[in-house]
Amino acid sequence: MPDSFHPASDMAEDLMSQGRKLLNLGDYDRAKEVFCKVIRREPANAEAYNKLGVISARLGDLEEAKNMFLKALEIKPDYSSAASNLGNIFFESGDMDKAEEYYKKAAAMDPDNPVPYNNLAVMYKKMKKIDKYVSYYKKSISLENRRQSEYYGKVGMMESKGQKPGRYWWIIGIIIAAVIYFLISGR
Repeated sequence: MPDSFHPASDMAEDLMSQGRKLLNLGDYDRAKEVFCKVIRREPANAEAYNKLGVISARLGDLEEAKNMFLKALEIKPDYSSAASNLGNIFFESGDMDKAEEYYKKAAAMDPDNPVPYNNLAVMYKKMKKIDKYVSYYKKSISLENRRQSEYYGKVGMMESKGQKPGRYWWIIGIIIAAVIYFLISGR
């Protein structure tokens, strides 16, 4: 087979990777084009719809974001990230009951993911439900610490074998610091 041959799923994954990079760089227009191209190739790609929802939310189009997250959940009903993102849309629009519902669904879908627990903590802090805030905040920190330990354990194993860790491991530390600052500052 020639080197340029890529099965459709490999090509879609290459596009997803490209789209994620553009999204992380804040190049929303180009990222949107890439994710739309993925959907044309793979109409049942829940992650592409989820990423389009993230772009729409960041651009302030909460209704479009909501539709994209719902589409991702229609395709993949146990997609924790889409459920958590949908909770964020309800949180932003002030519907705390729906936000709580989707954050809890996201946590149930992926109990080891610290993000939905952190989202619940932020929501409860805003609602001044301090006991729930503290409980969910502790849970999110515990899960993030475990995730970090597992990651750094793998990195240590890689380094002992002469392999290099992923290029973006330091981003995790920045995200944790930003979340902690956000929670402490009361913003």
